[in-house]
Amino acid sequence: MFNPRTVVLAGPLSELRDDLVSAVRAAVYQRPLSLATRKLTLTATQLKGGSGLHGGIALATQDVFSPAGIARLLVEGEKAGG
Repeated sequence: MFNPRTVVLAGPLSELRDDLVSAVRAAVYQRPLSLATRKLTLTATQLKGGSGLHGGIALATQDVFSPAGIARLLVEGEKAGG
């Protein structure tokens, strides 16, 4: 169902960076998902407490300023104004 290109591990356990990434990588690659994991990058965040917030802002910004996001804003603006 999902096929991410990058998985960034964050939160309190991200301080265990190398051990955490190794354990998750081992669990992911035990599954027979070669097509899904062929280009998968697993890493831990280098940011401290605000990493989830930074990621959410980045995703929201990408969505709002995408062609579809701009189109939604224009349609909603027309509905509100007229």
